[in-house]
Amino acid sequence: MKVNVRGLLACALAFTLAACGGGGSGGGGGSGSGASNPDGAWLTFDPAAPTVSQYEGESMPVSVTATSSRTFAQSFNIGIIDTKGVVTTDVSVSGASAMSYVATLRTSPNLSAGTHTTSLEVRVCEDAPLTCAKPFPGSPWHVPLTVQVKSRTDAAARLTLSVPSLSVTTYPGEATTVTFEAQLDKELARRVASIGVFDPASLTVTPPDQMTLAPDGHYVFTLSTATSNALAVGTYNSNLQLRMCDDDVRTCQRPVAGSPWTLPLTVNVKSPTNLSALAPVNGLGSWTTYQGNAAHTGFVDASFDPATFTRRWQLSSAVNSENRYASTAIDNGRVFIVRQGANTQWELLAISEDSGTIAWKVELTNLNHVNPPAAANGRVYVTSTGHEDTYLWVYSQATGALLKQTAMSSQWSNYSAPTVVGTDVYSIDGYYGGLAKYADQDGKFAWTVPSTVEEGWSPATDGRFVYTYSTPDNILKVFDAADGGSAYAIGAPYPYSTYFTAAPVVLTGTGQAIVASGQLMAFDLATHARAWVLDGYTFGMAAYGNGTVYAFGANGRTLEAHAPANGNLLWTVDLGNNDFSNVIVTRNLAFVSSSTATQAVDLNTRKVVWTYPQGGNLAISQRGVLYILTSAGKLAAVNLR
Repeated sequence: MKVNVRGLLACALAFTLAACGGGGSGGGGGSGSGASNPDGAWLTFDPAAPTVSQYEGESMPVSVTATSSRTFAQSFNIGIIDTKGVVTTDVSVSGASAMSYVATLRTSPNLSAGTHTTSLEVRVCEDAPLTCAKPFPGSPWHVPLTVQVKSRTDAAARLTLSVPSLSVTTYPGEATTVTFEAQLDKELARRVASIGVFDPASLTVTPPDQMTLAPDGHYVFTLSTATSNALAVGTYNSNLQLRMCDDDVRTCQRPVAGSPWTLPLTVNVKSPTNLSALAPVNGLGSWTTYQGNAAHTGFVDASFDPATFTRRWQLSSAVNSENRYASTAIDNGRVFIVRQGANTQWELLAISEDSGTIAWKVELTNLNHVNPPAAANGRVYVTSTGHEDTYLWVYSQATGALLKQTAMSSQWSNYSAPTVVGTDVYSIDGYYGGLAKYADQDGKFAWTVPSTVEEGWSPATDGRFVYTYSTPDNILKVFDAADGGSAYAIGAPYPYSTYFTAAPVVLTGTGQAIVASGQLMAFDLATHARAWVLDGYTFGMAAYGNGTVYAFGANGRTLEAHAPANGNLLWTVDLGNNDFSNVIVTRNLAFVSSSTATQAVDLNTRKVVWTYPQGGNLAISQRGVLYILTSAGKLAAVNLR
């Protein structure tokens, strides 16, 4: 058998006429496809009586395979006729094999809810199928078709959005991202279609190309706010359209029933600066090092009202910083950061809290890597690493003048900031890992001891002892602060090879040390025993305040509060679909940050009450300013009062 071009054209023409029929429901119009037509037994259809399910307003494909048991010398034309309007004129016929053809039709999108039946009359003719004066033996055949049409009102429930609406904050000329999820039901997830998001108001930049459906029907859409239209300060609204179509999503001539789904969007464009006067907050001290203090608690003993938060200023970087463990130090009204400048050389900056201007800058040329700073005693302490480039650098906070440079024996690791308590400074040191103490404000070397440590680590101290946690060893090591002697150790090596990074020790002040490194665990410093261990945590940090341990679960998608005594879960907050890893805590709020966003969680209502469109390492100054240091080297200052 073969189909010539005339056959395809005739098929289309026959279908055009067939579309003039009615569109009602009920039985229909033919004798079936097999037993009642013995002369046509050489041609069979699969399925013999197709059934299709759809919703009002959509069109579904119907495919029927015709298989012949005979061959014919003459060419032929095919006509498929429906007199009830159950199918459209959109039809194609293609060869499946030497003896089989597949006819694909589409149901009509104009069918009302209910059951519609018809009998497709299939003609195979030597001449035009509409007249068919020379039919093949047994022609015509009749193929019963049933179409179950569900109500349009039920179609919307086939797709569930993760949020009822979206709200995002940005600043004039700056882009930020907004994310939401969509889940299709099982039937829709199996459907071969295209899906895309469109913004009629052009407040966001949406993907221009169609997207192929995910096998499980679960989607995460991330849109960027538009910067080309340079929105002025104000509030703007749109209704995002989530389209699902059986053709190109950009034109969507055949939408899936229920499409488009709409999602209200509000874009708040706020003033980029608010240089209101700053004053010290009662009870707050300087943010001297990683997580604020020598105990790395990340706790600020003050309360803040999210309704009053405004951006103070933002400082941008010319290039990305390579420091994975970047953090800020804040002292005496200045913020200290390390970054790479436009020439990729490392530089240490002192930035005015009041204005966001650079007070001074030191270029640290020809150094392989420079780690984050600590600030105290009118000094800034910075370490550099890179085999022969390993030093402790001490600078004047006031002028940036180099006060002292002390050689260290470290190699290539990247560190967190040094830890300062009083005039003592502690840092990673040692050719194969270790700990060093510098015993005056200008970095006078006191002692060094070996210790198995790795990237991202920072020592914690209570003034009497110094605490380190070795992830490869799974051991908390405790050293005497006076001379570096080993005081005791808690734990035992893992029974298998492992490697985690960024595992600073958090001291609770109540006789416990908390570590978040793959697991969340607590060590009892009185009994020298591991108190509890919880599995399933990311490499994100932990914080301690208000008598509670705060850490991330669900791969950084939830913030969890745990009882320090036994690790029991007190509550959890869903943070959305970003992978959060930074947390600091006040009396009433927990600030959490991913690589793209910062949120404030109310500790009483356990709701997200504020969002900022950038993420990174967090710090809060003595004068009530939140700092967000991004991986791209931007530093944003947010007034919390």
